[in-house]
Amino acid sequence: MTNTPRPRRMPRNARREQLVAVALPIAAERGFAKLSLEDVAARADVTRNLLYHYFPRGRQDLAAATVREAGRELSADWVIDDALPLTERLAANFARVVDHALTPTDAWLVHRRARAADLPELSEIAAEYEEKVIASISLNHLGAPDPPPAARLALTGYLAFAEEALDQARTTNVPRVQVIQIVRDALVATLSATVEVTTHQLRNPLEA
Repeated sequence: MTNTPRPRRMPRNARREQLVAVALPIAAERGFAKLSLEDVAARADVTRNLLYHYFPRGRQDLAAATVREAGRELSADWVIDDALPLTERLAANFARVVDHALTPTDAWLVHRRARAADLPELSEIAAEYEEKVIASISLNHLGAPDPPPAARLALTGYLAFAEEALDQARTTNVPRVQVIQIVRDALVATLSATVEVTTHQLRNPLEA
């Protein structure tokens, strides 16, 4: 007779968090198509049926949960305290992001997989957290969480560039300090360009 694991009783939220934490590195390493419910159950020491209790659609729900967790880890704790000089906020935020990318952490890998996946649900979840980052950057640099259309367009393009550049940086010999400088200076240049465009439109409304 085969012994099956007897799940240790945990509060519902704590159990769900545990299962997502177990699934995150598997999704990071293997991708969403190979996110095995059996492996997650074995590593969490629970039954496969228990996974369906928390994730009714199985792999689909579990994959979505890992993308949400990745987004939370990447966007949480963004420094937006205006009591701190902007240079300090920039340094803290870029240090966190670059650490995630250059390690790379499971959160970074899952986020990047979601951005590249041809799976609308996962892309939409990743986009939600991209919006949180855009809001935080806008709050720090423009004084409001909802940037003007030109700034939003520019920041969306900047994030795509920065993520790709950080992925490429792992395969180069560019020192970490220079990587930070590149993505930081690119952000400053992006925002400066949007300010110039907006100012020009205000001065010359007939050209808009």
